[in-house]
Amino acid sequence: MAIGAKQMHHQQTEAAHTIDARAPGRLRRILLLSALPATCLYAAPLFAHETFAQKGRAGEAATPSLQADGGDIVVTAQRRAQTASSVGLAITAISGEALAEKGINSAEDLWRAVPGLVVKDAGFGVPNYTLRGVGFENYFVNSSSTVGLYANEIAIPYPAMSRGAFFDLERVEVLKGPQGDLYGRNTTAGQINFIDRKPTHELTAGGQFEFGRFNEVNAQAYVGGPLAQRVQMRLSGVVNFSNGWQRSLSRPDEKPLGAKDQVALRGQLNFDLGPDSTLLLRGHWNRDKGDGLALTPVNGRLLGLAAAQRNVTRGAPVLFSTGNNRAADWSPAFRPSRDNEAKGVSGTLNLGLGGVNLTAISAYDKFRRDEFNDLDGSPANDSNSHNISHIEAFSQEVRLANAAPDAPVQWIVGGYYSHDRIDEDYRFFMPDSAFGYGMGIRALNTRYRQKTSSLAGFAHVEAELAEGLRLVGGARYTREKRSFAGCTYDLDGSLTSFVNRILIPVVIRANGLPVPANMVPGGCSVYDDRVGSPTYGTFADAEERARTRKWMWKAGVEFDAAPDVLLYADVSTGFKSGGFNGANANLKSQQSNYRPEELTAYEAGVKANLRNAGLYLDASAFYYDYKDKQTNGTAVTFVGNITGITNIPKSRIFGIDATARWTPFSGAALEASGTYLDSKIRRWQAVSPNSAYPRTITFDASGQVLPNTPKWTLAISPSYAFAVGGDRQIKLAADYYYRSRTRGIGAVFQDIPGYGLANGEISYGPEDGRWTVAVWGENVFNKYYYNFAGLPGNSNYVRAVGTPATYGVRLGVSL
Repeated sequence: MAIGAKQMHHQQTEAAHTIDARAPGRLRRILLLSALPATCLYAAPLFAHETFAQKGRAGEAATPSLQADGGDIVVTAQRRAQTASSVGLAITAISGEALAEKGINSAEDLWRAVPGLVVKDAGFGVPNYTLRGVGFENYFVNSSSTVGLYANEIAIPYPAMSRGAFFDLERVEVLKGPQGDLYGRNTTAGQINFIDRKPTHELTAGGQFEFGRFNEVNAQAYVGGPLAQRVQMRLSGVVNFSNGWQRSLSRPDEKPLGAKDQVALRGQLNFDLGPDSTLLLRGHWNRDKGDGLALTPVNGRLLGLAAAQRNVTRGAPVLFSTGNNRAADWSPAFRPSRDNEAKGVSGTLNLGLGGVNLTAISAYDKFRRDEFNDLDGSPANDSNSHNISHIEAFSQEVRLANAAPDAPVQWIVGGYYSHDRIDEDYRFFMPDSAFGYGMGIRALNTRYRQKTSSLAGFAHVEAELAEGLRLVGGARYTREKRSFAGCTYDLDGSLTSFVNRILIPVVIRANGLPVPANMVPGGCSVYDDRVGSPTYGTFADAEERARTRKWMWKAGVEFDAAPDVLLYADVSTGFKSGGFNGANANLKSQQSNYRPEELTAYEAGVKANLRNAGLYLDASAFYYDYKDKQTNGTAVTFVGNITGITNIPKSRIFGIDATARWTPFSGAALEASGTYLDSKIRRWQAVSPNSAYPRTITFDASGQVLPNTPKWTLAISPSYAFAVGGDRQIKLAADYYYRSRTRGIGAVFQDIPGYGLANGEISYGPEDGRWTVAVWGENVFNKYYYNFAGLPGNSNYVRAVGTPATYGVRLGVSL
């Protein structure tokens, strides 16, 4: 489901920018979007804050204003409209306006607005999400995220599908901790829900045009309103393209890497079926033909690593870089690039049935991926991949809820079904590696099919025992089935030659293992090392299945200690089912399913909306008891130690979340938030990289921290708007994000240093937001930083370096 590119501007506006029809090349595509709202005679601001009592929003039972008094944001985290201060959950809610001011242009950039959230891409083209230290350090397409991803309450089953155009969003809600009693799919970390703007009963239109460094152009437009007496529509789209920003270390004159080339469209139709009853139909399409991320090679000796620099490639020399956020390298034959497409349709039916509301959500999504990545950060063909992936996903949710907002008992009961299928060819090329010139293995292909079906029932209830005192409870039962069929196959004959010449006569015979028949060209190369298996001692395709049946529950209490002051405490459980290794395998044990993980969360918090002081406060403390955490590990195989997936038996996380929003006087605002994390592995015998087949060496990893758990993440956002004559105003806004260092395990061999990033914006326009002109800057001090460091390929230590300083102008208009 497409959800990603730079969103609307501040001051409740979007922009329209007219381009001469004679404009050549890609600029002509902007004309189609920019001219769309020009067909309308009237348009209301996109970010107009209507309350449901005033007008309502078609397609939702109740979608009130995003901003209430004292900076208290209205959310639908519990499937009904509530102010954030009245919900006993840890929630970060961000309006579309705030997303733009912070320069957040994709789902992968949300970490800059949500302390405790870590998002990174290690050059594999699949983002990894970790929330409050709960995450899955894995980049295979078939791996589900521990952080639930949703678009308009519809689950995005795999992180690769979360990339795309970020536009026409009303808000993003981040719910922290297990939420299985309220949402369709089961996860352990929490949920991120991307909520689009809906069709309105009034004619609206607008757009924006933005131009920034590296010749980046982002043009967005929307138009909506009534089509008939009880029918409304909304059509929105975005075009985003730019030149590249990464420079090749070995070929400085080559075209820079990192270009954007995205187009996305979304259409919605809403039908008013009667009192409190609507049907909302959506369709979306996103195409991404941009570049991928190249990695920066780093000399291991400078890092003080025991293994030093592992440059064992042949051919072009490897050049290193530290401190240069534009330096990287890649193979000319495997320039990181993608040709991806996401499309889907959905329908949301809301029926008012007297005392209850019925909601039914049906969705079908299709994702196609054709992507090249270079994992070694060098011009050599050492670790290069070509992923050809196809994902189809269907989901159906039906729920009933109490229709009386003031009833002493609020309840929701529902059922959920989903089915998805992944077909992938994961082609890996390594002719210049030690495997290539040492063993003669040049290319291989992991081809597999994975099917997943999930059936669940859930219930949530809030009962008022006395005035201001409520008990909260919930439960969920899930039955999930996964099947995996596939193998790592010979791609060019080199793997067959290695197996028949070396692996069978030298390695397998020498270790006294059953001797398989010779491998045939193009055949399966995975040896079944599982004693007692029907195919033990042969090369065999995987035919694996995993079934999970699991209960989740929640129990809590909420107490209104004073007007607009809420105290809450709860205990909840969550789990994430097991899965299968979608990467290259050498032994059948690597393709066996890894275990489910379980989390028990204890949390207590306070929320206060001190309207007279213009102050909103939110703080919570939590403790996570983590069992069988899923993580990358080391698989000891015939050809060496390669990536596998394993479970950490016992770990724990303690943390504190806090947010403050203050409006001291008219025009001035300050928001500050932060997360403190203290994680520790309590029990784990991890596989040592010094292992060599058939001897597996382990070490006691207890006491280490979990990956992606920085001790501190902090964000502060001051702003000030003042009149400059008539109805015009100037607004100054800044944003600063800090993250302390974090460590990794498994395939990560290097600490990630802490860093701070600063952004800023100055805008000018009328107070009603009919038009706006803004100048903005991101990473204005050109900070060198990275969110991944390790050895993802065969040879080189690398970093995934963040973008350098960028700046630009934005024009917005609503007609």
